[in-house]
Amino acid sequence: MHEINVPAANRQILVQDDDDEDDGVDLFASDSEEETETAAKIREERLAAYAAKKSKKPALIAKSNVIFDVKPWDDETDMKAMEEHVRKIESDGLLWGAAKLVPLAYGIHKLQISCVVEDDKVSIDWLTEQLESIEDYVQSVDIAAFNKI
Repeated sequence: MHEINVPAANRQILVQDDDDEDDGVDLFASDSEEETETAAKIREERLAAYAAKKSKKPALIAKSNVIFDVKPWDDETDMKAMEEHVRKIESDGLLWGAAKLVPLAYGIHKLQISCVVEDDKVSIDWLTEQLESIEDYVQSVDIAAFNKI
């Protein structure tokens, strides 16, 4: 090992810094049992107040806005009847919105229809299956847009 020469004045400072007066002091320790009991009581009161305040707020209902592209079999499919059949699909938490016919190709139009669904009550997979089950009118269903509200 190498010895380091430290001047005597610096040695005395190092020795003095090594002597901390508050070595045995725990700043976060409680002085008595009463303080921990009162702290626990205060914490319980605050938790109860927080729970009461939170229960008064209305729960946020998660909703989604979905736009479906419903495609017919051919250009001779009655699009008004197809829209009526689509709107017959009802469920709690499902609200149908605006619909329009969008030109697809070769004189075929697709039905573009929007709806708002409550995420906890209506599954988009279930709704897509219901739309595809209208086999007389619907060839396929695509999701054109899906936005959380």
